[in-house]
Amino acid sequence: MAIKKSIDIFSQTNPGFCALILFSFIKAYEEESKAQISFPLLLIPIPLVLSNDLNDSFQHTNKRTGFFSWLEKNPKIKFQIKNRIENSLDYIKQAIEYGFYKGIFKINDDGNVCIDKDSVDTYYNNKITKPFYRKSQLLGFWMGQIDSPKTIFNLLDISL
Repeated sequence: MAIKKSIDIFSQTNPGFCALILFSFIKAYEEESKAQISFPLLLIPIPLVLSNDLNDSFQHTNKRTGFFSWLEKNPKIKFQIKNRIENSLDYIKQAIEYGFYKGIFKINDDGNVCIDKDSVDTYYNNKITKPFYRKSQLLGFWMGQIDSPKTIFNLLDISL
């Protein structure tokens, strides 16, 4: 028996929408770290942003909260992240492909990912999607403060 997916699942996992989640994440990371993001970090935001059960973990947080503090207050994230990423790989892959195809992000000479800020006009103003972009942006700021993929993956107990 096939699992039926709701309309909401299809809209939230739309490659264009997920590419904009990544855009928001990368943009915040670049602003905070003043550097381009390492490709493997693109695996992290989509499963965290789209998980409704994590919405409360983003309440009362801001740019200064920090990734370590957020993880410390929400230990279940660390224990569930591997499964979340594995279960979201199809959506993540499609979002990355879409983003590169549409020129939203590119690979620079160092092999890192950078965004083309002119490729996306206004995306943040929609009342329905704004909370998703906000969560993605917070993750980008927090990880940009660390600016070390190895440290970020270590904090999540993920090995590459």
